[in-house]
Amino acid sequence: MTISTSHRRLTPHPIFRVELEQAAWNHGYRRANGEADGWLWFRSDEGVPGEVALASGTADGGGPWFLAVEHAGVAQVLASEQLDAVSGPAPPPCKGVFAFAEQPAMRRALSRAFHLARSLPTFPFTQFEAEVASLGDTEVDRIVRQRIGQGFFRAALIDYWGACPLTGVTEPALLRASQIVPWAECATDAERLDVFNGLLLCAHWDAAFDAGLVSFADDGEVLVSNRLEPMAIAALGLADGLPRLVLEGAHRAQLARHRHKFGFVRGSGGHDHG
Repeated sequence: MTISTSHRRLTPHPIFRVELEQAAWNHGYRRANGEADGWLWFRSDEGVPGEVALASGTADGGGPWFLAVEHAGVAQVLASEQLDAVSGPAPPPCKGVFAFAEQPAMRRALSRAFHLARSLPTFPFTQFEAEVASLGDTEVDRIVRQRIGQGFFRAALIDYWGACPLTGVTEPALLRASQIVPWAECATDAERLDVFNGLLLCAHWDAAFDAGLVSFADDGEVLVSNRLEPMAIAALGLADGLPRLVLEGAHRAQLARHRHKFGFVRGSGGHDHG
């Protein structure tokens, strides 16, 4: 059930104020940035963009617990994921506010906000540009540039997805940074490092996706090529039913290019290929 931010926010009891401060510190927002109207403001000390504000609905810390985020992209993704927690107007300059009945749920959303802010455009690209600023345009420099870019891209995908969304696997050695539009086909480095141009997939899913044996519809459902053999279908777990990917609009635009490249007929739903 949605909890409205019209619920009055009071300056929390010192004990619960400390809990809010610890929540911010533990989840990446380690620089206190003041207090206003019952909100405690924080930002990252790592240069991750966007402030967050935390508040409690009652002075005794009984909840609800509020999280407001300044980063527009983070607010958008959280709103698509935290449907029951989306609440009323955010305190300026925040773009979204979310209310939770229990503090642990607020802490999980705060952690998610930090990882999203670290992965969303254009933070990884900004880091990449700073890292490669001293490189030239020799063949060796271009190879180094690509290696560095792929490292930032992989880190951004791990922040954004956290695990393979199809299998739930979190072991980094088994995960691949799958570019939807390949590196060589991207028009700019900004597109290459855009987290919405990537999926975090287990190695066998990455291989199938890269070969055009699977793709994804606009609603996140798996699309399967008729070239995929029964043993491969079994190995991918397709017969067991798989979760749909939670996609943003920018994902869908890139996936449309992937489907077109490999001849997938439908843009939403289904399990076949033209």
